Amino acid sequence: MAKVRRTVGFLLVLACVFIAGCKDEERERALAEAEASRTELARVKTALNRANRELTDLKEELAAVKETRNELQAQVDQIIKQHGSVVAAAGNAEERIRQLTAQSSDQAKSVSTLQSELARYKTLSETQQATIDELQNTIAQLQGDAGEELDIMAEDPNSIAP
Repeated sequence: MAKVRRTVGFLLVLACVFIAGCKDEERERALAEAEASRTELARVKTALNRANRELTDLKEELAAVKETRNELQAQVDQIIKQHGSVVAAAGNAEERIRQLTAQSSDQAKSVSTLQSELARYKTLSETQQATIDELQNTIAQLQGDAGEELDIMAEDPNSIAP
């Protein structure tokens, strides 16, 4: 702005000097130059006003961009925080999966051991059942034989007498 005032002042002084000390032809030329200077000054003022408006617009746009940047940075910070939480949760989940896998493996071994014991007990039970069945058959035979002897004795009490 100071530069514009200096230019205007210089042009006015120059116009006065030309007007006061020049001949008509020089005076006309000085007036024409002064008019050209005024036209140029008006054009410069218009350009300056336009530049000031653009500067104001750019400042507003910059403020909006800064606000948007701050909002985006807050979102990025939140996402980073969430990412950290998710990574930690994933790590915990992986550890829990490892624990459950180990536990499952141990349980599978236990089930296998129990199945083999069950098979052994089943075989033992079948063997004992066969022994029981055999003993019951033997008892039944012995009872049958004893019953026949008792029947024989009951029929002939003298047959056993001495």
